[in-house]
Amino acid sequence: MRSRLLAVVAMSGLWVGCGGTAAEALNKYKAASLSSEADVKLWAQRASAPNIYASANVAVALVGLLGGSNGQDPNCPVVAKDGNTTRFTGGCTDTNGVEWFGSMEQVGEGEDTGTALITYDGFGYQKAITACEASGGKTKLIFHGTSKMTGSKSKRDFEIDIRLEASGQSESSCTPISATSAWEYKGNVDGADTSFGDGRQTWNGSGRIGDSQSGVIEVETKAEVVDGSVCDSEAASGSTTVKSGGHTAVIQYDGATDCEDSSTVQWSLDGKASAEMEGVRCSAASGPAFSAWSLALLGALGLMRRRARR
Repeated sequence: MRSRLLAVVAMSGLWVGCGGTAAEALNKYKAASLSSEADVKLWAQRASAPNIYASANVAVALVGLLGGSNGQDPNCPVVAKDGNTTRFTGGCTDTNGVEWFGSMEQVGEGEDTGTALITYDGFGYQKAITACEASGGKTKLIFHGTSKMTGSKSKRDFEIDIRLEASGQSESSCTPISATSAWEYKGNVDGADTSFGDGRQTWNGSGRIGDSQSGVIEVETKAEVVDGSVCDSEAASGSTTVKSGGHTAVIQYDGATDCEDSSTVQWSLDGKASAEMEGVRCSAASGPAFSAWSLALLGALGLMRRRARR
């Protein structure tokens, strides 16, 4: 909950990409359904600026969680440093039995700046699925694209162009399944140098996100305030607007005036206000830290499990 994100972004208006890595996937996805409360909740839990940033950069956290640092296998992935460039290279299996692929390169301008470029070149991992070990079941996540950060330690801009490929087996039936996700997004965060849950951050951003199962949306977050001292179960204020298929949903964060453990938000669909929506915690202070490990799985493997049950 007290982890730091690398950086963040400034921009207004919905942003349309120019055919990058993410666009290769997003341009093929169907328009997402946005006609019911269930549809709105699905995207409300994913589409806020801090959630998008954490989800798209989950590979950075994976290195620490599964190998390569923080007391894990120091030899796999292979780490090479040259000045301000750090490169993680796969093609090996760590001491936990996790197989690593491709490479991830981080280029910065020093610890005291907010400028860095992360490049994913087929970088990811494969590990056994406990429930499907008898059939050799494995989960595989592979990242492609770039995440760029510029600015200072206290205020940063970011630009995300990332595609995720996920494959594995359904835990219930061990049936082979696969999915892709993509993020084409720009944004900024003011207060980037504070730990989540300890300080105030204001997030803005816009772009397109989606996956091969749920489809693609246009999304914009305006002035989403994350401040654990005000409310640690939901965002304090601000909004996220989601558009798809001629429909528009607006999620209003109200933790500063109505902080609830059930993580409620106000929302409307096509201009019609509805009752409170619960369970949108991942837009709050603890959301991005939690997201670093879970959201890629929720956004990819979770999608695959739902697909398998159909």
